[in-house]
Amino acid sequence: MISPLENRETYALSTLKLENFRSYLALEIDFADGFHVIHGPNAQGKTNLLEAVHFLSTTRLLRGTKDSDAISHGSHSAKLEGEVGRTSLSIELETGVRKRAKINGLGLPRAADLIGRLPCVCVSSLDMAIVSGDPAERRLFLDLELSQAFPAYLRHLTLYKRALEQRNALLKVANDSFVDPESFEVWEVQLGEHGEALREFRRTFTLDLQNIAAGVQADLGDGEHLALTYAPKDESDLVTAYAQSRHHDIMRKTTTIGPHRDDLQIAVAGTEARYFGSQGQQRSCVISLKMATLQLHATRLGKAPLLLLDDILSDLDAERRTRLSACVVQNAGQVILTCTEKHLISKDILDKASLFRVQCGTVIKE
Repeated sequence: MISPLENRETYALSTLKLENFRSYLALEIDFADGFHVIHGPNAQGKTNLLEAVHFLSTTRLLRGTKDSDAISHGSHSAKLEGEVGRTSLSIELETGVRKRAKINGLGLPRAADLIGRLPCVCVSSLDMAIVSGDPAERRLFLDLELSQAFPAYLRHLTLYKRALEQRNALLKVANDSFVDPESFEVWEVQLGEHGEALREFRRTFTLDLQNIAAGVQADLGDGEHLALTYAPKDESDLVTAYAQSRHHDIMRKTTTIGPHRDDLQIAVAGTEARYFGSQGQQRSCVISLKMATLQLHATRLGKAPLLLLDDILSDLDAERRTRLSACVVQNAGQVILTCTEKHLISKDILDKASLFRVQCGTVIKE
């Protein structure tokens, strides 16, 4: 079995500094290459630490709807810094102000420009929504993973969202007063261009993901077959479809077709996992999707992304823990794993890992 450090280049976080982020008023922690186990009782700050790394990587929180939710209680600002090779990444949060990001001390036009500097794949209990939740959860999964691996996808997504906002604003105006059709056409052409590009990326990614995830699922789920299908809400030319749906959309005051309404269908053992999969099957599907994504990104980027595992071992039986551990050792680069009990971790991982204990918001290296 291949060690994560043998003949494999990896994206690795060497230092993490936090100020007023969640339960951490001040924290500095160094990471080596390879495995890291963050353990301790519940509600001590393990997930907060993992979330900080995820936020620095993706500019998105694991929990909460607003960035300000992550600022420590009683504070008005927070700062996260990380070192990746010779590159310094940072994000600053301030109540009532849009988050700001920097690379090597230089401000970026948008925080999203940080995406791709520290690619990561994160697996947590919250990811169950990818399978069991609404289509928006699956679209978010696609958008997040594709944006990390393909800068062009992130550009198309940004421009699509901007055009969508403009069209939706016009729809609201048109619901009360006349709006020249040409005003719609300007944005519908952009929606069509960038929307078709988004769909093409998603279709290709889904097919590639299917090819790998099916094998992972077969190992984790006792041979159960996993099938993925990208499902557009409409199949017609987007520019034409937007024009044809304009009257209907004016009545609804929102754009009802396009990539922002598409879905990723996930089936296991021949049935749709969202409705008919057991909790165990759904959990295996999520892990299979994420581990397949890790392998895809490693191939695409030429380096293994950082893997974050947030207390998922306790939700698996002993056999599945063993199988997942083998998959992690075989495919991962740098890994940061949280758990409540160290005995749940396989010897293959524990023997190689740096151990940290978290208690009352304090991180102690063992």
